[in-house]
Amino acid sequence: MNEKENKSNGGGTERGEEVMERERPDLLDFYVEVAESPAYIVNPAEVGNPCICYRLDGGEVCYSKGAIGTLSKEQVEKYCIFKHYVESERLKRRVKEWKKAAEKCKVEVKKYPKGERLLPFLECMSREAKEGI
Repeated sequence: MNEKENKSNGGGTERGEEVMERERPDLLDFYVEVAESPAYIVNPAEVGNPCICYRLDGGEVCYSKGAIGTLSKEQVEKYCIFKHYVESERLKRRVKEWKKAAEKCKVEVKKYPKGERLLPFLECMSREAKEGI
């Protein structure tokens, strides 16, 4: 992780929180959240140690070592004992653009039969990313 700064938010919660700023986030961290699926847990012993979270659109998006993709709300409750919150206006802008592109691509691939939409969706997302995400 490329942390530019690691600072306490001065508050904290029962589970523990820390606020960090990150220079360049990985947009792939958000694909599963956009697809509305839970993360795939690869190593349950590593998940939540800690969770990395972003506050976006009135909610939070979290992921962790030991899991592929963004954790669902249920997974956050189960695994995230401590959360590192990352603050970045650039990240917020890019995630909004990512979600907008995902919505556009979901509409675009509806013309394909179910089971044949993944490749066109990924091609669409690749095209959108090249245009400026």
